[in-house]
Amino acid sequence: MAKYKAPADARSRRRKQQKARYMAMYATIALFILVVSFAIVKVIELFTREDEPIPLLDNSGMQTETVITPQNNYIFGPFATDLDSAVINPDIDVLRVTENGRVDISYFDDAVFMGDSLADGFKFYNQSLSLKNSAAVYLTQQGTTPRTFLAPGAMVDAGEGPVDVWATIEQRQPGKIYITLGTNALMAMEPDAFVDSYAQLIDKIRSVSPNTLIYVTTITPTTVEKATSEPRLSFDRIYQSNLLLATMCNEKDCALINLYDVFKNSEGYLRDEIARADGYHLTPTGYKQWLEYLITHTVYNPASPYVPGSPYYSAE
Repeated sequence: MAKYKAPADARSRRRKQQKARYMAMYATIALFILVVSFAIVKVIELFTREDEPIPLLDNSGMQTETVITPQNNYIFGPFATDLDSAVINPDIDVLRVTENGRVDISYFDDAVFMGDSLADGFKFYNQSLSLKNSAAVYLTQQGTTPRTFLAPGAMVDAGEGPVDVWATIEQRQPGKIYITLGTNALMAMEPDAFVDSYAQLIDKIRSVSPNTLIYVTTITPTTVEKATSEPRLSFDRIYQSNLLLATMCNEKDCALINLYDVFKNSEGYLRDEIARADGYHLTPTGYKQWLEYLITHTVYNPASPYVPGSPYYSAE
């Protein structure tokens, strides 16, 4: 025999069921409103956000993915690490010196080359090539960093005895200075500290020779074997340091010579045919390519000695 239920109990049970249905309906409405609100916010962001920053270096042809760091959405390029770097606009194609036609070797008569062993090798090899006829001055020495040149009484020996760096620059007032630093610096300091000291070097040059055009050379790549065996010269570290150098050039109004792209292979490492056994110094062929690049990539100046056939050549 079924148990008898009082009418009051039935009404109470119906009220509870109705209340549960209302709660489920309210929850569904709230969830729908939340989803719609989120979608509206994303649509607003899509139409109001600024353009994404552009990678500073041309990495076309690399077999790697572009990495976007989660903390700031900056595009750093392949194999990006957590090294801190400012991203600038416009991109490297605007910052780097473009091809403006060939100049005569006399363009370098008023030039000073500053730098480490790579720049020292540039002097050694190109004195047997066409640059031997130039009056360029070399303030280069193995093992140098920006701090070497910033030290009080800085002296370097490019093979002809010690030379006072700042007295030479001040007396000569060069038309242009080419600076090549980085490999030794990255062995001794972090990228941000390296670029900070580099910026100080630029400021000091400007203080003693304010009308000098300053060319800054990107750090050249290392071979894959060197990048793998020496973490301080890894692909990431060099790539990120070059981003910082590009930013510095933009801020300091320097001309950027992008040898990184000139010497890299399709994977972003130093090409084997121009690399010495140590994995980062260059063969004579590499230095010849370096000189050729400088001859064809100069900041435009109507007074530059462009050779016949160049876009800006004038017979006058």
